[in-house]
Amino acid sequence: MRTFQVGVRRASFTLTSSTGGEVFSLSSSCLPFSTHFRLCSTTRSLAIVSAFIIGFTLTVIMKWEHIVWLAASTVGASPLLQFGQGGTFDYPGLRFAADKKFSITVFSDLHLGEPAWTGVGKGPDADWKTIGVMNSVLNSEHSNMVVLNGDLTSCEFVAPENVTAIIDQVTAPLVERNMPFAATFGNHDMSKTCSTRIMSEHMWHNIKGKDGKKLSFTTSSVSGPYEKIGTSNYYIPIYSSSGGGNPHLSMLLWFFDSKGGRDFQKADSDGNDVPVEGWVDDKVTSWFTLTRDAVNQQQGRVIPSLAFVHIPPHATRAYQDSKPDGTTRPGLNEELIGHQGDVCDSNNNCSYSGADTYFMKALVETEGLLGVFSGHDHGVDWCMKWAKELPNNSPANGNGLNLCFNRHSGYGGYSDWARGGRQIVVEEAKLDEIETWIRLEDGSISGHVTLNSTYGQDRYPTVAALKSTGL
Repeated sequence: MRTFQVGVRRASFTLTSSTGGEVFSLSSSCLPFSTHFRLCSTTRSLAIVSAFIIGFTLTVIMKWEHIVWLAASTVGASPLLQFGQGGTFDYPGLRFAADKKFSITVFSDLHLGEPAWTGVGKGPDADWKTIGVMNSVLNSEHSNMVVLNGDLTSCEFVAPENVTAIIDQVTAPLVERNMPFAATFGNHDMSKTCSTRIMSEHMWHNIKGKDGKKLSFTTSSVSGPYEKIGTSNYYIPIYSSSGGGNPHLSMLLWFFDSKGGRDFQKADSDGNDVPVEGWVDDKVTSWFTLTRDAVNQQQGRVIPSLAFVHIPPHATRAYQDSKPDGTTRPGLNEELIGHQGDVCDSNNNCSYSGADTYFMKALVETEGLLGVFSGHDHGVDWCMKWAKELPNNSPANGNGLNLCFNRHSGYGGYSDWARGGRQIVVEEAKLDEIETWIRLEDGSISGHVTLNSTYGQDRYPTVAALKSTGL
């Protein structure tokens, strides 16, 4: 902070802010509030008084900022840091709450917008039941932010003019709570009638809390063709709970677009929709590794992180094929995993292309990456530790990386298993582990685990494949 000096003679003192930073240094024989004050010149007297008034005002402002931060943390949502408030790493983000925890609720596969003719229990009523799931989960948890982890919509059924209204509906529970959020997009969000870039722009500019403040962090940090890059590739810094208005960088949240679906407003020569590749593009992976390394170098240390992507990497299927014990990876395991890198023909016969190899390699090589969270497969919600070699996968060994599935949250989409959301809690003092569980629609908890060095060896109760009661 700039130092102001008033007068230069015999005595000196310093006025500091509530954060310990120097605001003013006063140095003069004309000490304020002394019997000698009347001996000072009018100019010096005014300067001294002005310095005290300005210093006192700045101190009050800094204290008020801290009070506002504590109040925001108390009600749930972490305060948003803007440019100029992030210490040496100057990028808008969130921060650990006053209890020194950061809690994320993840909703996946909401699938709003399906018409009634697509099946029993579908249509507008299903959409409102989905919103009910979100409200129920958020009422049970004390979250600092929400992640919408893909397939927010079944946009193949949504007319272009209705897309923003669907986004307004899915974010309504967040607006009601002034809850910061971030989204990845899924294969059902990309359709001939829907552009995920339009969705992202609408979130960024128009979704605001009841207090009028912007809530969405969803953006696009990688340029390139829509059908190759997608949209939701970006990161959010999470800052420390301490430090007042100048906290240090504690954690990063990474978001990746695995694409899939259909290209926007395009058709082939026969008039059919144009498929989009279902994996994280290599250019996005290069952006990730370069940005990751630059941040770590600037900070002089490894920054712990979490990652979110809708379609899971192929390693999850290779792990599932090894038939792991349900007590070491508790959760639903009710379907074969669909994953990144699949290439399918017109008859939906699919084979693995290995196209996500570069992405998986980058994840495995990322020090401090605590977990990767995906959706897409509605009948799977376990976490795995990739600590052993997996056949037919490259890289073969994941160096202990945790890969997790979210619970199917929406009444749209296939499956009748109980709906819910995944809760992720990271403690500021334990940035090498995660506590996570599924909060079901009825308020109960399923698959509560700690992702630490012994996960994958620890034994947990098995998870029952309960059916949804809301159908």
